[in-house]
Amino acid sequence: MIKVLIVDDHHLFAEGVKSMFNAADGIEVVAHTMNGNAIASILETTDIDLILMDIDMPVIDGIASMELLKSKGFDKPILMLTMHQSIKMIRDALEKGAQGYILKDASKSDLVQAIKTTSQRQNYFHPKINDQVFNYLRGKNTVNTDQLSSREKEIIKCVSQGMNTKAISGVLFISEHTVKTHRRNIMHKLNVKTSAELIKLALDKGII
Repeated sequence: MIKVLIVDDHHLFAEGVKSMFNAADGIEVVAHTMNGNAIASILETTDIDLILMDIDMPVIDGIASMELLKSKGFDKPILMLTMHQSIKMIRDALEKGAQGYILKDASKSDLVQAIKTTSQRQNYFHPKINDQVFNYLRGKNTVNTDQLSSREKEIIKCVSQGMNTKAISGVLFISEHTVKTHRRNIMHKLNVKTSAELIKLALDKGII
């Protein structure tokens, strides 16, 4: 029997999920909390195999709850159960340690499969977001720094030194417009959104 802790601030929804399962499913909801801060104390006193967690909660959201659990040394499989389909939410959940991600409009059979899969520490993603997850992981895993030109690498080094567009323009003797164009192309090639992400990736790949 897979013992589940539900973390969701909607009590009626949690009760509905709890009543959904029967003995034949091999799943039992043994605890429910509406506050992510209470998860650790529940894990200390209750035998839990899997945490079924929402993202949107008023006191502390699901992403922050995962960070809190990690900081306290807890390591339980976590399946996100949410309405959010944005790649940002999906990415944040995966990067903070979620084992799976399923939407609240899933069928019972999908939810049962998701719980069984993630409780074994295998990944499960709702069919509706499979393409988004695949594209994200493909982009993350296929970053090729060889596609960067020598000029683009120079600009990355300048960015890592804290230079703004005007300063880079002066150092490299190119127009500010050209600097902006190069930066835009660099961000696209490396699949990053911010300068901080760019610098981290550049460090990891040995560009700087």
